[in-house]
Amino acid sequence: MNQDTPTDLLASSPGGTGAGHRIATRIAAVAGVFTLVVGALLLYDYSRREAEKLLEDAPYLALKAAAVQQPDNEQLKAEIRKADLHRRAEYFRQRRFTAVGAWLLIVGAGVFLVAQKSAATLRRRLPDPGPQTTPQDFETRWTRVGRWSVAALAVALLGAAVGLILSARPELPQSPQQLAELVEKPGSQDNSQQPVLPAIPQSDSPGTPQPILPTAPPPSAEEIRKMWPSFRGPGGTGISAYANVPTSWNGKSGDGIRWKEPVPLPGFNSPVVWADHVFLSGATEERREVYCFDAETGKLLWRKDVPGDPRPAADVREPEYAGYAAPTVATDGRYVFAIFAGGDLAAFTVAGERVWTKHLGAPANSYGHASSLVTYGNVVLVQLDQGTKKAQKSRLFAFDMATGEITWQAARDVSVSWASPILIHHAERDQLITCSDPWVIAYNPADGTELWRANVISGESGPSPVFADGIVCVGNEYCVLSAIRVDGEGDVTDTHVVWSSEEGLPDTCSPLVTGEFVFEMPSSPYFTCLDVKTGELLWDHEFEGTFTSSPGLVGNRIYLFGEVDSEDEVDEEGFPVETAKTWIVEPSREGCQIVGECELGEGCVTCPAFQDGRIYIRGKTHLFCIGQK
Repeated sequence: MNQDTPTDLLASSPGGTGAGHRIATRIAAVAGVFTLVVGALLLYDYSRREAEKLLEDAPYLALKAAAVQQPDNEQLKAEIRKADLHRRAEYFRQRRFTAVGAWLLIVGAGVFLVAQKSAATLRRRLPDPGPQTTPQDFETRWTRVGRWSVAALAVALLGAAVGLILSARPELPQSPQQLAELVEKPGSQDNSQQPVLPAIPQSDSPGTPQPILPTAPPPSAEEIRKMWPSFRGPGGTGISAYANVPTSWNGKSGDGIRWKEPVPLPGFNSPVVWADHVFLSGATEERREVYCFDAETGKLLWRKDVPGDPRPAADVREPEYAGYAAPTVATDGRYVFAIFAGGDLAAFTVAGERVWTKHLGAPANSYGHASSLVTYGNVVLVQLDQGTKKAQKSRLFAFDMATGEITWQAARDVSVSWASPILIHHAERDQLITCSDPWVIAYNPADGTELWRANVISGESGPSPVFADGIVCVGNEYCVLSAIRVDGEGDVTDTHVVWSSEEGLPDTCSPLVTGEFVFEMPSSPYFTCLDVKTGELLWDHEFEGTFTSSPGLVGNRIYLFGEVDSEDEVDEEGFPVETAKTWIVEPSREGCQIVGECELGEGCVTCPAFQDGRIYIRGKTHLFCIGQK
């Protein structure tokens, strides 16, 4: 006697549409409706939330307007802080909503596709059966099970959809009355574990800042050329004004080392020098400091703390690559300015008196703020690029040196970058050159007016632009190296790009440009030389080790600071410790000749500062002055 199996019976009704087919069809229908509902909720939530609304809704703007009129009202400031906390809560609610919705959308779509496939498989026409003994009634049993299964699935998906709908409710107050009720609730500041949203720059003191004015006027261009006031010196060129720079030293033995002093906190920024002062910054996740050393003796003259943003610390996810103090400080001989990974900006007098601080907000990138500062006249310039081009979060700021007030600012339609701006002077006009995907943009540093732009950048920009003889060279490993004439107006992409090259593209080190050559140093140690007029590759030379420090030029000699494995020192895991080595080379059109090799005695990823008869360089733990004692 033949006995049919349950699987046979599931598909054995007339026309091939048995209980299995019906169950699969109903599951597909429920999952399809659920998927559409979740998708619609996600689209609705996305369409109505704009990052700018978090800082522009009426209750919040009303509080800020009141604070301007009542700068000493502590209760009002407390209300603004609480409102800020709830804006951050809304921001992270939006992120949680999107993440949960995306997973539910994937699950619903997956269930729908599997059920549809099962229904199509079960709906098959079977041959007419022959006479059979009446089987057990599995049809009724499986139909009952299928109904309960579909009902349970529908309830579960309905519950998920309702939860998603409820979580879509914004947490921000919708009226002044709701905001007043919110401020009165105890415990509303308990958001200490949430990251910081970008914020409008705020001073650390109430009221109108009282300027601390040094008596000296801004320095002349001639004075600046003799100093090393910012990253890579005057104009960001990396070129020394002095030819009598040391060519031989050894950090381990002390030969040729005038002095070396420990730096209290770590940092990847380079030293700057003005007269008899050397300035640095250092930071950890908890602390930020600015240092002034005596250029003659190395004595630490002052060490000043920079208060952090009172909101939670910056979300720097990969500090090993840039740390918390990557930007190089800037000075004009009257003031010293420093900025840190979390967007904390501070101004000091050269005597160490803190003038003002600003909290620009943690930038939207993995490494924190890394672009170095530049001074111009009576303002300090900050290139704050972050996020994506579409997000429109990038800005260029000019802050008054004495008060910290914004002199001007310019919105930038670019994405995240870590390149530093440079100041140039050509054809009777000053220009501030910036680069970030996709534009190289030149501004008038006096008022922020855009002068020209070229669409030549792609990917994340680390190397800074460089300038010589009317040509700006800029590029990174994700695009090409481009040479651009700086005498244009408007979009000059099609008219002023002299040449482009894919040879030896840098990823971290900024190029070195002279009137004859362009030198590039990627992390992979192929030092590359191009013709500055044509972009033609002239030669490349392989060095050992890795390079993060940008090359510097002294007379006809190039200084290359790299890192190699130590021959006699290992770390806790038994791997060789990296130590700094310097190659001094003399280039020509045919190649480069190594004329000196020197050791620092510890790791080094920063750029040298050249002065009369000396080199100042920051190692992993010490500040060195290389020169005769």
